[in-house]
Amino acid sequence: MSSSPGEKTGPRLEIAKDIELRDGHLFAESDEPWLLLVDESLRRGRSRFIEMTYWVDAIERPVRPILRVWFGREHWRDVIMPAPTDGNGVWIGRLPRGWTELWISPTNRAGETGFTIVDVQSPSLASVARRLMRNPKRLFFALSAEMVGLHEEADLNWRWALGREPRSAYARWRAARRPRGQSRTECSGPVFCEIFLDVGKASASQIDASCHAIEDQSHDAWRVSFYGMPSNEDAAQRLSAWAHEPQFGGCGDIATSSLVCRLQAGDLLDRQALATFTSFFDRHPEIALAYSDAAQIDPSGSLSRIWRPGWSPTLQRFVDYVGRGFFFRGRLVDNATHWLDLGETALFNLLAPRLKNHQIGSIPRPLITFPPAPPPVPRNVPAIHNGSAPSVTIVIPTRDRADLLEVCLNSLFERTTYKNFQVALIDNDSREKRTFALIERLKREQPRLSVLVQPGDFNFSALSNAGAAATADDYLLFLNNDTQIVTPDWIERLLYFATQSDVGAVGAKLLFPDRTVQHIGVVLGMGGVAGHFGAGLKESDAGWLGRNLAPYDVSAVSGACLMVARDKFDAAGKFDAENLPVDLNDIDLCLRLLQMGLRNICQSQAVLIHHQSASRGGGLRLQRVYARERQFFVERWRALIRDDPYFNPGLSLYAQEEMLP
Repeated sequence: MSSSPGEKTGPRLEIAKDIELRDGHLFAESDEPWLLLVDESLRRGRSRFIEMTYWVDAIERPVRPILRVWFGREHWRDVIMPAPTDGNGVWIGRLPRGWTELWISPTNRAGETGFTIVDVQSPSLASVARRLMRNPKRLFFALSAEMVGLHEEADLNWRWALGREPRSAYARWRAARRPRGQSRTECSGPVFCEIFLDVGKASASQIDASCHAIEDQSHDAWRVSFYGMPSNEDAAQRLSAWAHEPQFGGCGDIATSSLVCRLQAGDLLDRQALATFTSFFDRHPEIALAYSDAAQIDPSGSLSRIWRPGWSPTLQRFVDYVGRGFFFRGRLVDNATHWLDLGETALFNLLAPRLKNHQIGSIPRPLITFPPAPPPVPRNVPAIHNGSAPSVTIVIPTRDRADLLEVCLNSLFERTTYKNFQVALIDNDSREKRTFALIERLKREQPRLSVLVQPGDFNFSALSNAGAAATADDYLLFLNNDTQIVTPDWIERLLYFATQSDVGAVGAKLLFPDRTVQHIGVVLGMGGVAGHFGAGLKESDAGWLGRNLAPYDVSAVSGACLMVARDKFDAAGKFDAENLPVDLNDIDLCLRLLQMGLRNICQSQAVLIHHQSASRGGGLRLQRVYARERQFFVERWRALIRDDPYFNPGLSLYAQEEMLP
């Protein structure tokens, strides 16, 4: 039963923190409000699988809710649940033993939210088994951890085991999430939508399909203008019939206050598409252009999902990921129609350069369904710095492991084409004779190599900060001692972006020794904190939206190879040596740069091999390892962790590729 705060039956929500009820509506008073979930059917403290269904109105930007599982008054574990992007949100998970209360944070923005609990029940055995059998490794880890009393490790592995479904299941998955209620439209005034439908070479069925979808819109302030010539006489007759229908066939002036969209015959607007777009523009008056997620349907009727990140100008330059079906304010075309002759990419590239980044928005809901089309292909655009040669300091913290260090430094000095760099090697208590011999030999052979001895406990942040302070070069390049250069012009490729005034950190593509991907950027929230989406791809695979082959905007990059201008590094406060000495310090630095209004870039065309974490040991990392750092990081960045602006809330956080949550 659907339940909001104040209702008496079934699962219900009560006020917990930083949220209030006004005239029957919820208003968040901070970016982290909390509601108490009360459900008499849940036995407090008992471990069990549950299926929680929840909903927000279609006009509200979907955000991943956070489920906080309390153990007494002082301890809790947070679970990031799927965002309700395709109708209802559904979380299938396992409540751990010993829980006392369940809280939910429904949004990460102050203001009104329509978050509602629809149902809490035991999931079907079939749905649980289906997910678990697809992830036998995680199931084994979860059960094994439970048996030896590692409850946090078990909890994490249950989330990985239950938190994803294959893309091929999208039609069934979406149908199970279709909401029963109707969405509302809230605008401060009537917003008129001008839809230009390209009927060139269209069939009668394509024209009918698009026009019926528009006619069925819940928002009724719209007009359709046709352009182009249909493919045959039957299509021409259907077009003529539609042109005589009210609101179809007009070609009047475009009001500057209207919203404009260009579609191709065969494109299908979701029934709430116009209501959602008009409400989005109304709530965000600074936005001049917006796009949404989409779906594709092939001739056999098979449905698939297209996920798009928040506005990513670098990715769009190299990969036309936006495509068609975006909406923009009428003032951008000044009542002209010459833009109708432009191709999809050309139209977007005509409009977007006129706007600042904050004027372009995205709606992570599949509001348009397209006929099948090939995925976007990365363009071969040069992204190599070829101007002046700013000075670069490469900072490499190290402790012994001469076998790794020798490979790293030899590849660096022998393969790197860029000349104006020096290497600051930060030696943290090396003890092996082989290491000392290697360092002494390289100091004699390489005048650009300097060594700074920094004794004490391993503190990556402090070591890196010390290396940065030891030189005065314009750019800093933090590099792990277990890396190996693959792309000779890697520094030029990193500098191409790092020298841009609005760019903060720039990272590289990191490969495992078997040439599969280890890192092409960091996704916040993955695995509950942060992770490497795309890990495991082949080196030449395109990846999601071509991001394995093209530079793109990202929230954070790995400190194993991270370039940043010195002045920006200093302005961000450097690495946090006090709170994040070993883990998550690179991501924290990137997020502080992001907070300054800078963009971080993964330059996927600069490639290194990374013998991941070999310099500080491998093996299974228990949850208690770096627990203090992880807790500090999550407390500082929870609002971003649940809603990575360069990812998509409709994707699973428990998969390294595009999968359903």
